[in-house]
Amino acid sequence: MSLFEFIMVLTSILIGLGIAELLNGVVRTIRTDFKERYYVPQILWAVFLFLHLITLWWSRWDLRDTMQWNFFQLLLSLTAPVLIFILVSLLFAENVHARVHYFKHRVIFFTLLSLVLVVDILHETIVEGTPFLSLDILITASILGMVVWCRFSKRTRVHVVGSAASLILLVLFVVYNSYLLH
Repeated sequence: MSLFEFIMVLTSILIGLGIAELLNGVVRTIRTDFKERYYVPQILWAVFLFLHLITLWWSRWDLRDTMQWNFFQLLLSLTAPVLIFILVSLLFAENVHARVHYFKHRVIFFTLLSLVLVVDILHETIVEGTPFLSLDILITASILGMVVWCRFSKRTRVHVVGSAASLILLVLFVVYNSYLLH
């Protein structure tokens, strides 16, 4: 087993746990008896986090030729999936209206999501070697701006626009990189 395969096993497990928690949250939301079982920004952030987990896993393939890893690089590779698992766990309501739950956990959710995006930028530049002034980093920084905006706002319109714009930017990131395996 190569070092890349060894690291990818743990990374894949963490990403898989995040996806499982997200799907479990969707099922719990469907099963709830509350009239307001979902909130549009909550659904958009769930799609965003699902796509983010998939792109994390898919983009790790680019590291297959990395011969040497250090502990800091390993931590950077594992931090985002761990934080996204926590984010997904916070996203879905338990026995409360979705909008109330969303705004109750808004500050911690967007603080952690900001941290994920900062880790993404660090991972891209340090582990993957992406130039700091690249379109990838610019898109991630733009999403970070939306997330910070949502963190400090209690207005529904800000959260709808912020979540939709972040999802669109993430889709553009995926399209730009096209993530084709070679």
